[in-house]
Amino acid sequence: MHVSNPSPGFLGIKAHKDRPDAYIIGFPYDSTVCWRPGSRFGPSAIREASLNIETYSYRYKRDAEDLFLEDLGDLSVVPGDTQTTLSRLEETFSEVRQDNVPIVMLGGEHIGTYSAVKSLRPDLFIVFDAHTDMRDEYLSYKLSHATTSRRVAEVVGPDKMIQVGVRASCKQELAYIEQNGILEFSSFGLHKGGIEHAISQILKRVEESRRVYVSVDLDVLDPAFMAGVGTPEAEGLSIFELNELLGASISSNLTGFDVMELNPMVDSSGVSAAVTGRIMLEAVTKMALWTSNN
Repeated sequence: MHVSNPSPGFLGIKAHKDRPDAYIIGFPYDSTVCWRPGSRFGPSAIREASLNIETYSYRYKRDAEDLFLEDLGDLSVVPGDTQTTLSRLEETFSEVRQDNVPIVMLGGEHIGTYSAVKSLRPDLFIVFDAHTDMRDEYLSYKLSHATTSRRVAEVVGPDKMIQVGVRASCKQELAYIEQNGILEFSSFGLHKGGIEHAISQILKRVEESRRVYVSVDLDVLDPAFMAGVGTPEAEGLSIFELNELLGASISSNLTGFDVMELNPMVDSSGVSAAVTGRIMLEAVTKMALWTSNN
């Protein structure tokens, strides 16, 4: 595998069990970022922050100290070579893949999600993102953080996608979304009508699916909660709203999960990394509710 083993890893815990509750892989890459680079430092910042947060989830009434999180380290990337880096990531996911054990990725720019999806082949893809990312090309590149959802749609099919929290798009992207009937819950709609309808629809689609991949681009959060991203957009979700929506998205059929685009270089306070650590904690705690060894 193209990874390096970190110490102590996310949360610094590894309970004694026969099999992991989740595998964790870092993706320290940001070569296609067009505004504020620095998300390549995201995986290490998330791990560091995780060592300084409490491990109990009031939401799920469970302590993450009881989990077996197998942190495999960071992918060995090739700076500036997106195609080679993504090929390495896809190979690594394929080697790690194991039935009923989700793979969790820490980013790093969002294009890494494309390789994860190519390897895991979910039949439902749920993405939380401020941007629709449905351009066919961006700055003449097919593989870009701004084309991630378009590339994923070509793998899983547009009818197998749900976009949540979006609020930044262009005419080309909106036309593609409408023509392909992609299910979308904009942040504007969620703020106007509440998150209950979105939760019910997500639960329904998750229940109907066999293999679900959930992706979080952290700019889905409002900049008031998440300053440390490369492309912030106002009128985003709150941390509570995101965690509640993620709770509906994560079930026993989860195959992959990622938290992408943390940029600690633009938030020296460390708050964004701490928020990301909490989002991760809630997510892996929910994942572990269904593992066979619990």
